[in-house]
Amino acid sequence: MTPGQRMGEFVGRISVLCVGCALIMLTGCAADHGNIDPWEKTNRAFYNFDDGLDRVLLKPMADVYVKVIPQPIRTGLGNGFDNLAYGNVILNDFLQGKLQQGLNDTGRMAVNSTIGIAGFFDVASRWGMHSHENDFGITLGKWGVKPGPYLVLPLLGPMTLRDTPGIVVASVTNPVTWVNPPIGVTVSMGTVRAMDLRSRYDSVLRFRNAAAVDPYVFTRTGYLQYRENLIHEGKKPVDQSLYDEDPDAAPATVPATTRASSGAGTR
Repeated sequence: MTPGQRMGEFVGRISVLCVGCALIMLTGCAADHGNIDPWEKTNRAFYNFDDGLDRVLLKPMADVYVKVIPQPIRTGLGNGFDNLAYGNVILNDFLQGKLQQGLNDTGRMAVNSTIGIAGFFDVASRWGMHSHENDFGITLGKWGVKPGPYLVLPLLGPMTLRDTPGIVVASVTNPVTWVNPPIGVTVSMGTVRAMDLRSRYDSVLRFRNAAAVDPYVFTRTGYLQYRENLIHEGKKPVDQSLYDEDPDAAPATVPATTRASSGAGTR
């Protein structure tokens, strides 16, 4: 890819981001004062698609991954994937005015990328430079943007309209986007990443499936509460008016469970 093509791709992604932000501003307030899930029928169809794909493909692959790959190697691979995506955390630290955290996270990524051998070893945590979870959806929430309607996207799982521009930001801040590796390498990395994430969240998904009367509602409520908690950093009670009055929508104790199958989440 030439520099001109890369610049064109960058401009295109920023344009998508701007359109997404505009949609959020137009629809967020309306959804905040009404039903958080106005597209439930479509969302349930996508949820069922993702769940079926997980049962037929992702879980069996993750089970083989856990059985064949030793735990230390799996941990290292997970560390490496997290490190590749950590530029997204750093950018949003600074967008939220968290200068000290941003510097700490920059140092963390630098240490793990070098001494930690491309992030395979989490040296930074041993040195007291602990990881944070951050993304552009959290940034928008801190800027006062309302969540907008709840969404379930194929392969990407649960999110709100406010979270969707974060997909573009996460892509732009990932160095793999700009390296443009051969398609075989890209597919291989994506497959291993999916298996790694699925294996990490296996116990959470099993708990959801066993405990929930309606796993869709359980996942939706858990995701919305989890995101609100991240935005307010646990300092503000979750706004229960965001959720439908549903007996299955009791406060969930787990985060965005179906993200495990897509890798959308950011550590």
